Amino acid sequence: MGIETAMPWMGESASAQKPPSSFARSSTIELGSPSLYLSHLSPSSGSVSSQIDTDVPRDAVLLVKHYATIVLRGLTPYRHSKTPWHVLFLPHVKSCLAALTLGEKMDHASLCAFYGTLSISAFSLGGIHGYTKWLDQGKAYYQQAHFHVCLMLKTAYDIPKTAKYKSILMALLTMVQIAILSGNRDEAEYFFLETEKFIRTKGLNRRKSRKVRLLHHCYVFERLSHESTFTQSTLNLDHRNRVREAIEASGASAYSQDSLSFRLTTWSNLDQEMHKVKGQEEGENDLHLQHPGIWSATLYPEIFGVPELHLFMLSLVIRLAREKEQNQDEQINSGLTLKEFMARAKAVERWIKQLHVLRQSIWMVEAPVDPEHQQSVNLLNSLADTMQHALSVYFYRRIYDLDPSMLQKHVLGVRDRLLEFDASDAGMGYGSLRLIWPAFVAACETDDNDIRASFVQWFECAAKRSGLRIFTETKERIERIWIGRDSTDRQNGFK
Repeated sequence: MGIETAMPWMGESASAQKPPSSFARSSTIELGSPSLYLSHLSPSSGSVSSQIDTDVPRDAVLLVKHYATIVLRGLTPYRHSKTPWHVLFLPHVKSCLAALTLGEKMDHASLCAFYGTLSISAFSLGGIHGYTKWLDQGKAYYQQAHFHVCLMLKTAYDIPKTAKYKSILMALLTMVQIAILSGNRDEAEYFFLETEKFIRTKGLNRRKSRKVRLLHHCYVFERLSHESTFTQSTLNLDHRNRVREAIEASGASAYSQDSLSFRLTTWSNLDQEMHKVKGQEEGENDLHLQHPGIWSATLYPEIFGVPELHLFMLSLVIRLAREKEQNQDEQINSGLTLKEFMARAKAVERWIKQLHVLRQSIWMVEAPVDPEHQQSVNLLNSLADTMQHALSVYFYRRIYDLDPSMLQKHVLGVRDRLLEFDASDAGMGYGSLRLIWPAFVAACETDDNDIRASFVQWFECAAKRSGLRIFTETKERIERIWIGRDSTDRQNGFK
């Protein structure tokens, strides 16, 4: 079976190949292409602007509290209040609520982030309790957020600027989050590309505060997961090309330390390059983690509980897979010989194998000083183990196309870590959204009915706990992969 049908994200448009379920119809607005919507939208457009209410939404306080206490659990494995969502997104939303209460005028970026957050929270409540009232409310808030993001994008690049850089970036990331959590992969792709364009043109040629760097890290983490699983990028080449051309035309591409597409860099000795210490500019402006090296100021461990090294390896596997696909396409010459490709693949394989040894020396060297610190260390080690097992599955299937039966120890490794997480936090679901990627990659590659059942149970429990569509949608996608493999041959997996 070809790769186009073997991979669940390739050739399977959310809108084209299967009708959305009733839940999906309730929790996702069908506004068509955001770019088309933006092209004809004006502040006087009747269908959406007539719904914009400048009064304070009556359920805003309830929804903000639900977002802060329930939704945020899934976004971070940490129980402290120092994450980007606690120090940036939540205060921003509360500030918007206060401004609306006082009748103050706000920019479109702030209103987008505000209504987008209410939308996520309402969808979560609707999913938990099964109330169509909340699903409909989430849909209405989504419409308002979409209206404001479209108007925001019309002036986002104006001089003088109409909104702060952080406000626009939070609005874009909120739209990314809505699309991801509701299972709308096409719209997630659109807003990922718009976010990349904004960061590269407005964010790299500037001094970056800690808060700006936190937001950049949030974007990259989500983008790498997207690139590794949403492989319909060939269907979005026009938009990707327009984004690249806009960045190049602005002159801002000179500030990007990485290429504007996911291509391999020119390193020849990965082992040597990996020990290079990155400077501040390369560390901050190598946006999609293209270049080997160590950057001590990285924020990935404290945001997501995962070392940057693991994310860099994911970026390398994505790039290797793109080179492989181009080599298989007779119309495209990647410029890399088979010998060169295999040498690079072997180097990446060696580093993935030794991640568990390297992370202690690169990431955390001090001994735990108290039980709370020890619990944090155990959590981070478990997250890193989960990521390493999933990386192994992803690498061996995408690059070497190994038979899934040879990867079962890694599949079990992911499954066992999922069970450990559930046991350790008493079913609270901390960081559960960060476990979707490893759970998906591993679950697709098992033929054992008992192991399949344990993955299904994990996704179902996470869906009930959070009320978020993404868990159910991912589980259904995995089940379609299993059906395809069982009805044809065993090779039809994630690949």
